[in-house]
Amino acid sequence: MKNDKLQQKIQEIFESTEDKNAAISEALALIAAEQNQQLVEQIQEEARRAAADAEYARSLNLHIPTEAEEKFYNVLKSGNIRQAITANQIDIIPTETVDRTLDSVKKASDVLTLINFAPANVKRWISASKSGTAVWGELTSALDRTKSLGATFSVINMELGKLWALLIIPKAIQDLALPFVDRYFTAILAEAMQDGLEDGFISGQGQTAYQPIGILQTIAAPATAKQKLTNVTALNPVGLKGVCVTLSTTAAGVGERAVGALHLICNPVDYFNYVRPAMLVQNANGAWVDGTGMNITVHQTANMPAGTAAIGLAKEYTMGVSGIQVKTYDQTLALEDADLVIAKAYANGRAVDDNAFVVFDPTKLEPAYLTVKQVAAAAG
Repeated sequence: MKNDKLQQKIQEIFESTEDKNAAISEALALIAAEQNQQLVEQIQEEARRAAADAEYARSLNLHIPTEAEEKFYNVLKSGNIRQAITANQIDIIPTETVDRTLDSVKKASDVLTLINFAPANVKRWISASKSGTAVWGELTSALDRTKSLGATFSVINMELGKLWALLIIPKAIQDLALPFVDRYFTAILAEAMQDGLEDGFISGQGQTAYQPIGILQTIAAPATAKQKLTNVTALNPVGLKGVCVTLSTTAAGVGERAVGALHLICNPVDYFNYVRPAMLVQNANGAWVDGTGMNITVHQTANMPAGTAAIGLAKEYTMGVSGIQVKTYDQTLALEDADLVIAKAYANGRAVDDNAFVVFDPTKLEPAYLTVKQVAAAAG
């Protein structure tokens, strides 16, 4: 439906009921259905063409659902989803589906490529604060009783945080063959998870808020905002020497972690206003070239608040999704051509230590410029 009709429908929903929670849920469902309409039409057309063209079908690289996935999708395709899925069923989405979806999410979001994802069927994950060297130590406590296993190891409980997502499963998709149901479901699950995972990685407030601990927060409970450096004015070896020393520092001391490629995460508006001008210089030929002299990869995301940026190292943050509980919305919704499914992912994550990412104010960056050294000619 067009935007004006959608707005009118939402207005009618709120005017026709005093139950605002139900009205909000119904409105979200309508918005999600509208957003996914193009995807629905695309997959319907792919299914139609694939039925008549075997070569085209092969070009789609459709995933053939496993036995567990086939069982799950047949539930979605059943005539009465609300009876087939109950609130007591946990991990109903097969772990292989979660893993494949996370792979898609990481490909779509270069921010998430920085994360070390634990496999979906792992409920607790041991994270080491020192890597590259074998470390001997006594495991002092049972895994299910404490997060701390000593100075070197810690355990991340993947079942503490909860990421909610509303998934619309249109009847038009339920009627297709299972590979196309899989194609649609993993696409909308990936879209729903991407922003949530990015937000948790960057701004998560910690366990008390049922979120991962983000890179903008300290790890020690209760998580608090890291101090934002205001003295980072240049993205070159001189301007970043202090940042790199911090990144090299672990609990074992300064210089205990090698610092190679740097990853800078910022809001798009800060990238164009401050970060990009600080990275590029115009040479004598008029071409814009890298002026940092360092290996820096920039990741733009709207999930990083404007006026804040972070520089850190890849794979020094671990996140995991232990399973996803699914149930249908149990209140009456005026959705004749779709079912509303609620997915609740149990997940958690945190960096190996507070120094894996340094937070700074990108508005303090100064534009890069070429340094020209003038040497006087020798007399005589």
